[in-house]
Amino acid sequence: MENLGTRIARLRKAKGLSQTQLGNECNWERGQARVSNYEKGLREPNLADLRTLATALDVSLMELIEGTPTQAAETPATYGHVPDATEYALVPQYTAHGAAGNGQLNDHIEVKGGLVFKRAWLSRMSLRERNLHVIYVQGHSMEPTVCDGDVVLLDESQTQARDGRIYALRKPDGELIIKRLIQSLTGGWIIRSDNEDKRSYPDQPVSDSDLEQLCIVGRVVWHGGAL
Repeated sequence: MENLGTRIARLRKAKGLSQTQLGNECNWERGQARVSNYEKGLREPNLADLRTLATALDVSLMELIEGTPTQAAETPATYGHVPDATEYALVPQYTAHGAAGNGQLNDHIEVKGGLVFKRAWLSRMSLRERNLHVIYVQGHSMEPTVCDGDVVLLDESQTQARDGRIYALRKPDGELIIKRLIQSLTGGWIIRSDNEDKRSYPDQPVSDSDLEQLCIVGRVVWHGGAL
């Protein structure tokens, strides 16, 4: 199976570029060494480098990360329609985990492929591809809404607290948590877990100033998991 490194090498050779030339196209210092490391799998490109490579190689980000679904394109659709890659957006998946329970530290974050969403659905939801990222959830505090092992879609443009919505929050010590924000009747906010076991997952009242100490990474706009 073709991995990301061999795919970069194949696409580079298809354009007739050397590693040095591709590095120059990407405007990277020591570009040849960086391209070589990516192709050999010695380093994992971050999202910015993936976008730069896709532009330099004249391919979409989806094609660069996932490859071209040639077999699907050549096979007649059973139900009369072959999905076109332009109909879908590849949302990058971070190796970061958001904790639905105790906070989750993420000292090192990489991009590992992604999930594909229909552009028409994103449009209906008023979501912009460039603002979206995918992470996994660890813990049970948000059950039954979001369960341990679920994947969630974050809209990083939605960083303004709104009553009743679920957010990814980064605490001052770097811990990332997935919680619901409830506006208190007496002022301030409540960081709430959906799990009914309040002995294990109690409400956390915070003032407006305390909430400002938390970085709202983005709002959870979709989740999926095993049945």
